This record gives sequence, structure tokens and C-alpha cells, in this order.
Amino acid sequence: MSESSRPAAAPVAPGPREPHVHGPSSLGDTLRPLFQTEAWQGADGTAEVAQHLRELGVDVATIWAASRWNMGDDGEAPNRRHPVPGDPRGPRTAAELTAVAHRPRAAALLGVYLWSQASDALQYTFRHGRIIVPLRAFVDTWTDVRDQAPDDVCRAEGDAVAVLLRTLVTQMHTSAARSAGSLPRLAEAASRAADRCVELLAAARAIPDPASPFRRLLVPQAATRIRYFRALARAARAADDAMAGGTPDHLGPALEALRAAETDPHLNYILASELRSYRMHLTELHRNLGNRWLTLDRLKNIYIYPFGLRDVSPAAAVAALRALADRDERPHLLGVRAHAVRGSLKMDDVWSSVDRAARPYGGVSVSMPNVRLEQPDGTFIEELTCDVRFTEFGNHYVRFRYSARDRSPQEVRDARFRLSNLHADIRVLWVGPDGPLEVDPGGALPPERLFDLADLLQRATTDLVREGTEIAQGRAHVVTSVYEASTGQGPAAPAAERTPVRMSDEMLAAFGSQVLLQPVSYGTATPADWTLRQRNPVLLEGVRHLGDLVAVATNATTVALVGTAHFKISQYGSLAEFVASLNGLFSAWNATLADHLRIVATLLADHDVNNGTDLAARKERLTREQLRLHEFASEVRTTLTTIASPTFLASALESRMLTQLLHASRFEQQAALVTERLRELLQEPIAARLAALERLHGDRQREEEAARERSRRRLMDGTLSAITVFAGVYALIGTVQVALDAGLLGAAEAVVATALVTVSALVTGWAVFRWSRRR
Repeated sequence: MSESSRPAAAPVAPGPREPHVHGPSSLGDTLRPLFQTEAWQGADGTAEVAQHLRELGVDVATIWAASRWNMGDDGEAPNRRHPVPGDPRGPRTAAELTAVAHRPRAAALLGVYLWSQASDALQYTFRHGRIIVPLRAFVDTWTDVRDQAPDDVCRAEGDAVAVLLRTLVTQMHTSAARSAGSLPRLAEAASRAADRCVELLAAARAIPDPASPFRRLLVPQAATRIRYFRALARAARAADDAMAGGTPDHLGPALEALRAAETDPHLNYILASELRSYRMHLTELHRNLGNRWLTLDRLKNIYIYPFGLRDVSPAAAVAALRALADRDERPHLLGVRAHAVRGSLKMDDVWSSVDRAARPYGGVSVSMPNVRLEQPDGTFIEELTCDVRFTEFGNHYVRFRYSARDRSPQEVRDARFRLSNLHADIRVLWVGPDGPLEVDPGGALPPERLFDLADLLQRATTDLVREGTEIAQGRAHVVTSVYEASTGQGPAAPAAERTPVRMSDEMLAAFGSQVLLQPVSYGTATPADWTLRQRNPVLLEGVRHLGDLVAVATNATTVALVGTAHFKISQYGSLAEFVASLNGLFSAWNATLADHLRIVATLLADHDVNNGTDLAARKERLTREQLRLHEFASEVRTTLTTIASPTFLASALESRMLTQLLHASRFEQQAALVTERLRELLQEPIAARLAALERLHGDRQREEEAARERSRRRLMDGTLSAITVFAGVYALIGTVQVALDAGLLGAAEAVVATALVTVSALVTGWAVFRWSRRR
């Protein structure tokens, strides 16, 4: 049975009974710190709960690590809100619970400890899928083993703790809903979390022992969390209603409910800080309901996901895809056929350089079907165009675009946040001729946000260049171009009552303009997080007219040239798009330099000077690496010089604008860093280190040759000595023969004399040979 469909334990009014004797007498004092937040970090090894569990035989380290996003043999957790099938943490948690289910209060103690560790892990990541796995495993396993509990008190305590774990799952769903770009979805998630806490309250009150430490702790905690989630749901609905032009009177009481929940004595400081953040942002919203609000009457968002290729040159990549365009091939990618592969980029003629000898900017594009975004319940979000661009400079990128009208500040904020890799899970679909189509990830995890689809497209289109090519991803960026804007009294003012914006000062004076100045945040911590003003980004002055606004933040650029024709705004937007895409180029360059450093370090380390073949192979590889580095350096310098050239663009005015954008994006600093690293590598005394190795190898070879020469001489000396001895023996044997012929020796005497002479000669010759070899 799933976590969401399991029925809650029915409340049972406890009758009078003797205090339960199971468990340590100080169990209440032991459990209480786990709900105070501060104890979470030390609970893995020093808390009394961990000590009790160890005494029961529980592998505390396994439980502690189960919820951590960056721990485990399978590496980092994927950026998912839902669990990945086959996660081993589930069976491990189930095994630990099964082993202790028959012990008094062991299951409840294990569950509370797991809850505390999962709550702690939740503070460090938005990757909720891994955290949910052990929680659901406990809940599901407890249903199977609860009958093994020693008595009804332990069983009821286990039931209550299982509901506690389920409340944490709904809390994570609420946390994810904050980043969904939908206040109604947040309100609905918070309401479901409050309902789950009502179940927790009933389950805690159903524990038949009035003195149970679990009952005494869970009852007030459940009541506190009911207030928390109900206050959040009420505030989200009130804020959405107020900004949609509904009844603004609901927001004031909603703020009071947040303030009351914030002062709950049983609320830990983390939840209190969240309520305070909600209240501060919504108070600013409430305070400005009567002021003039900004409406974006017509705008365009372009989402840029840059990347570079680590082992394929830009020219080779463009040539490979241009060959597909020449053959009019439309490859199948991620479950659909590409609309077209264009042999040239669709761009303004301002990119035609006045310097005919300069390196031109251009490339190819893979045009894909449109992309449809929906909330999980099917609510339509947006439809975007999609293409992947490969350029001859190497600043490749996936590009999504959509245009919209009459958007409020909250809607603009939500639209820009769709850039993020921490956006809550939504449905990402292709728009087919007969309706929406699922994206086929080809064995990978299906996309849950725009970032995921961009990642899949980067890898799929790169495989068209060369299968298995490594990519280096840059930082995503959104470019918002404002074509028309107006201000009106309060949010959602009718178009007839709004005044068109003519100058940037008018735009910046209106409430809601701050969304155009802020970067895209790393996750969403509070509803309407745009209301409090942040530190201003880089505001470019004198772009075209005094009333123009161009704001460059870390991962977002706003172009608001309200006094300029549409085509000129789009032209300037293309400059901002180009600058944003350079991040992928720098990522690829830095990755290439890191690869070169690693290869050179490996080749120069752990060498065997006795192995001439190994040294020659290393020398050849190092020479190739140096040549490759020089070619790479030439490519980098040419590209940087071209981008910085005053004649890169056809227009001097647009060239100045590009220079401003490059400066605002810290292009010079990035270029200087790459150039400096290149200089250091090119000046690296690799040749000297190779020469040292060669000298060492040559000295060793000369020593070995001298040793071999000495050995040959000793062998020759020994052989000559032995030959001399044998010559003498041969003369003695001749003398014996003469004596035998003369009758001076008998036959037996001659044989004995010959044998003695021969043996003596052999011994003498061997001794002389050995002595000569040892000299």
C-alpha cells in the first residue's frame, strides 16, 4: 500500500492503566531534543537515542546515511522529488525495522530517529526522492510487522510514529510546491500536509498509555504542525487571490495567522524561521496593494542552456551537422523527429562583420517540435519553441523561447524561475501533430523540468556530431525582453485603467519591477519571494535612449527598451543571448585545460627509467599533447580576439552595446583566467623535464653497457686462460704417450697418469676461468 493511500489509525481514548514499563526511564528526556532541531546534527553518534538503538543491534550509521543526498555506493542522488526505483536504502531500512519490531518500543524509537535524520537531511537538499525512500520503507514494513510488537502500547506508538514519517513526506511535497510556480499548488499541498498532521494528532492520542513519552511529545507537535500548514495554505490562497485582482481583505487575516503560528511554544526554530520569511514577504505585498503595480503587456523569455564540447572542435561539430542539413536529414531525438537541421543560424545581419578578413560568427541549428509544460494535474503552463544551436565559436546552447501578454510580476517571476534545475516537478511534453507526446529519455530518467529536457537535448544532439562526445555544461541564463509595459492602481488593474510605461524610471517606480532586476534563485523558500527588493544588478546606462533599461544579473538579463521598435529590441536581445551562451564555451575551455593538466601529470609521474620503450612512448604522447595544447591555444586566442574586436559586428553602436554586456557578464575576467592558465601551461618546462628523464635514462644505459663490456672481457680472459691450461694438459698427455711407447710406463700406469692429468687439467681450468670472471 502506498504512503498516500494508507488509512490513518483510528483514535482510541485511553483508559486508566498502569504506567508502561518498557524502555529507559528517561526516554521522554531522550526524545525531546530530537524535536528541538539543534540535536539533529549530533544525533548520529552522540544522542542517547542513537545509543539505545545501538544497544538493540540497529546499524545506526546505515539509518543516518540513508537520507543523505551525497552518501552511498550509488553516488549523488538525482535531482528528483520522487524516489528512483531500485534504491537500496528502502530494503536496508526495512531489514533494520524487521529485526527489532519484537523488541519493546524499538520500532517507535527507530522511527523517531529516522524522522530526525530525514528532517536534518531536508535542510541540505531539494533532492527529496532519496529522503522519501527510507521513510516509505519504514511505513510499508511497519504494516507487515506491527503484530510482532510486544503489546498494544508499543503497537500504538509504532502506528503514531509511522504517521509522523508520512507527515514528513507531505512536508517535502509542500516544500517542492513552493518551487512549482503556482500558488494554488502550494496551497493545496499545504492543506494536504495539515490533514496528515490531523491524522498524526489522532494516532498520538490513540496511544493507550497516558504517560507514553511518544504520546506526550507527538500530541503537541501534531497540533503545532497543523497550525503551521494551515497558516501557510491560507496565506498562499490569500496572496494568489489578492494578486489576481480578487479580494485583498483576506491577506491581512492570513498574515495574522502566520504571526500566531510563528509564536507557538512547541515550534522549533527552523519552522519558525520559515513562517517569519513567509510573513515578511507577504507583509510587503500587503503594504503595496494600494500602490501602482507593473504589468508586462508584451514580453519574451529566452531560456539558454549553454554547453561546449571537450574533445571535438567547433568547426568539426558544425561541419558534421551541416552535412545532415545538406542531405536534408531530420534525425529522431528523444522520441520525436526533428523539424529540420538548418545549415545556418537565423540571426540579424548586425552579425556580419565589417572586417572581411575577420572570423565570421555563424553555425547550425537543430529545430525541434514545440515543448508543452503542464502542472502534474494537467494544468497548462506554457508552450515554447525549441532548438539546439552549434556555433563555429564553440558557444553551443539549447534555446527555448516563448512570448506572452499581460503578465503580472508574480507570473513573470514564475516564468523566469522555470530556468532553474530546482524547479518542482512538472510535465514536460513534445507538441506533436496529434497532441502532446511523452519525451523518450532513451534509458535516462524522464525530464521533470525544462532543465532536464535541455540536458537530454545537449547529449542527444552531441551524439549526432560524434557518439560519446563529452560535454561541459555552462550556467543556464534567461533573457527577458520587454516590448510593452504599463502601470495601474493595485494588482491586476484593467487594461483601460493602466498607463503605458515610456521611461525606465516609471517602470522602476512601480511595484513589481523588482522581478526584472533579480537573478533566478536557487530554489524557492517562500511564496512571493520577489516582493522584498534585493541588491541591484548591473544596470547599463545609455544603451540607446535615456529611458532604456538593461539589467544584467548572475543568470538573468532584462532588456526593456520601451521606446524602441520591436526589431531593434530583438536585435539587442540577440546580443544578450550571445553573451549568455559564452558560459558554455568557457566551461569547455576550462575542462580541456584540466584534462591536459591531468594527462601531463600522469605521463610525468610514476615513470620507469629502466624501461626505454615506456619512456619513448611517454615522450611521444607528451609531444602530441603539447602540439594539441598549442592548437587549442591558437583557437582560444583567435576566438577571444574576434569577440573583443571593435569590428566584430557591422554596427559601431551595437558593438559598443556588446562591449557593455560583455563587461557586465565579467567576460574579461573569465578570458583573463583562461589566458593565464594557457600561458602557464605553455611555459611549463615539460621539455626540460623530458630532457632530465632522457639524461637519467642515458646514464643508466651507459652504466649498463659498461657493465656488459666488463663481463665480456672477463669471459674472454677466462676462456683464454682455460685454453692455455688445456694446451699444457695436451702436452703432458703427449709425454705420457712417449713414455708408454718407450716402455718406461706400463699400460695401466699410462691410463692412470692420463686420468690424473685430465682431472687436474679440468679442475685447474675451471678454477682459472672462475678467477678470471671475478676479476
